[in-house]
Amino acid sequence: MPNSSGRKGYSGENEVVNWFRHLGIKVIRAFGSDGRALGEKSDIDIKATIDDLVMLIQVKRYKRFSIYKFFKNANVVALRGDRQKWLYVLSEDIMADIVKKLSGAKNVK
Repeated sequence: MPNSSGRKGYSGENEVVNWFRHLGIKVIRAFGSDGRALGEKSDIDIKATIDDLVMLIQVKRYKRFSIYKFFKNANVVALRGDRQKWLYVLSEDIMADIVKKLSGAKNVK
């Protein structure tokens, strides 16, 4: 049986998979959280596709993230470390809107 952290990670991966499925998106979870089972790098947990757009997703669940404080009035947070590429973190609502528009999904919460 996996440890507490492993169970939390597995549970988080299933939540994300079910969220994409609810939106009608083709999604698959990597067996054993090892992306090599999907033909990807080992750190990939989930692969979701909309037409030719492929989203390679690594799921992280923590008790607390300090990034939440930036979402008080924003729905996208842009982050960049020195000499690194920009990262864009989207709220669940914005992500759902983008996915629905890309997939043509209708009548989805």
